Amino acid sequence: MKIKAILSIAVFMFSMTAISQVNKGKISYDVYLSSDDPAVAAYADQMEGSMLELTFMDGKIRSDMFIGQMMTTTSISHKGQDTTLVLLDGMMGKIAMKVTENDMDEEQRLAYEDREIELIDETKEIMGYTCKKAILTAGDANESVIWYTDEIMPSYREGQYLYEEIPGTPLEMYSKWGKMDMKIVAYEFKEKLKKTEEIFNKNVPDGFTVKTSEEMRKFGR
Repeated sequence: MKIKAILSIAVFMFSMTAISQVNKGKISYDVYLSSDDPAVAAYADQMEGSMLELTFMDGKIRSDMFIGQMMTTTSISHKGQDTTLVLLDGMMGKIAMKVTENDMDEEQRLAYEDREIELIDETKEIMGYTCKKAILTAGDANESVIWYTDEIMPSYREGQYLYEEIPGTPLEMYSKWGKMDMKIVAYEFKEKLKKTEEIFNKNVPDGFTVKTSEEMRKFGR
């Protein structure tokens, strides 16, 4: 009887943990960019006020990066679909791309395939959530430090900010873009979402011109 009682308590505790996890909502982050290189620092200053919004539910992810007053980059992906809709709205105009893994260049592919994630036994509190530490090492050997909470658990974790290997959602991220340091810190989480069909719609919006990844690479040369 004691064993049955212990098992019942264990099952109950597990079910309560599963129920307490949130698997949909929108997280808003402040984005801080800096550099020790004067030329790069001047460029980073132009990006002051940058923000990131990460929205997720039912196997769908949307990220919106607002890079100062310069550009907004949106990415929408659905689990089980190999195409991600990417929208760029800024100095180059309004551009839409339908991206698959085959559109990665060799450097991006190596970074993705060679990435390693180490889960560290350290914790700290962010926005009232207990967060754990993870270190991501990509193909260029640069390390990104990620503080994540398992109290917010999207059912689908893939892309630039969510990782299947990390059992939770990042609330702080530290990484490098060349000579630029980037710090992303969450300041708000909303569990309730409105107009979800519009948020996760993968149709190209009016006013956007569709371009291929190859066309964009040539444009950047």
